Amino acid sequence: MVTRSIAVALLLIALAPAEGFAKTWRTKEGCTLVEHPSNDGDSFHVRIGRRTYILRLLWVDAPETDDRFPDRIAEQSAYFGISTQAVFRAGKEAQRFTSEFLRRQPFTVYTQFIDARGASEKNRYYAIIKSGDTFLMEALVANGLARIHGLQAMPPEGPSESVMRMRLRGLEAEAKRNRRGAWGMAGPELSRFDRLNQPVDVNRQTITLTRHVSVFAPNDSERMLGTLRPGTEVRVLRAESVSHVLIRFQLDDGRSVEAQARRVDLGL
Repeated sequence: MVTRSIAVALLLIALAPAEGFAKTWRTKEGCTLVEHPSNDGDSFHVRIGRRTYILRLLWVDAPETDDRFPDRIAEQSAYFGISTQAVFRAGKEAQRFTSEFLRRQPFTVYTQFIDARGASEKNRYYAIIKSGDTFLMEALVANGLARIHGLQAMPPEGPSESVMRMRLRGLEAEAKRNRRGAWGMAGPELSRFDRLNQPVDVNRQTITLTRHVSVFAPNDSERMLGTLRPGTEVRVLRAESVSHVLIRFQLDDGRSVEAQARRVDLGL
């Protein structure tokens, strides 16, 4: 019989992104935006030194600007309580906001060069952006142009993850109260398509798995990370879509990992 500790160890091997966060943080000063048609609110081309990189923001997910990812659009629609068309409007606003934020002055990039994957053939890396004293993810959330979502990590010289999480939640609450950005775009009753794609509420609960369960990236329900073995305890956090929920589980070294799992696999 495979012990739980061995199962967790095997999971650690399977979850490459979780392993990746042990990589050293790199700080890159004096970075500049590279204009590109695919730039949007949370993913963009940046010049670092003599090279150009595609970066994907940690912590947040900006609304989509087109209909390539229906599941993600449905999640964003439910999160902000807006229609699909309003998601696209908010996405365009986030795209403009980020472009203006990054064009103001050279900025600092913090990255571990962990692959974020994406539609481009070039590598895309997770990163945190800071211009002056302001983090881009905070500016987006404060203006109602991104949801708190996805992988969360901070470089040693920044605030802790728990502090950043509290700061973002406070900024989001204020943006919601003041109906900024996407929070102010709620319009007429949602269409039948939008209603059908609303995630069904799920209670926060702890589940001990009785079967193998596939887990997927927190911000991409199509990218499989690995498989949890029977006996693993997972904490169900919230609904992410009509078919997936966000869960949290612990690795053998004590680190917590968040990922998506199919509702049906968890019996929800």
